[in-house]
Amino acid sequence: MSEVKIVATLTPFPEHIDTIRTAARAMVNPTHHEPGCLQYDLHESRAIADVRDLANTGAVSFVFIERWKSEEDLKKHVAMPYHDDFLAILEGKLESLSVQRLTVLA
Repeated sequence: MSEVKIVATLTPFPEHIDTIRTAARAMVNPTHHEPGCLQYDLHESRAIADVRDLANTGAVSFVFIERWKSEEDLKKHVAMPYHDDFLAILEGKLESLSVQRLTVLA
């Protein structure tokens, strides 16, 4: 079995930023205690319109950077009751949701 890397980006509608921030933070501690979790970090980001300016003026997103021992461990994570509860909270509150699986090229 090989390690699985995931980046999940949640961009809430502006009126739901605080709700999503709270719900996302609540996911971190229980996930860290899952046996297959190698990394589960939550970041808050702001879109940057111009990389030469670096002004944090764009949309707020929450980014999870995850590493799992195996595909099976990731499947166990998404089957957790608190993961289902988290998805229920997200319902109708996100402008976008992107989940990406990373593969090392070099």
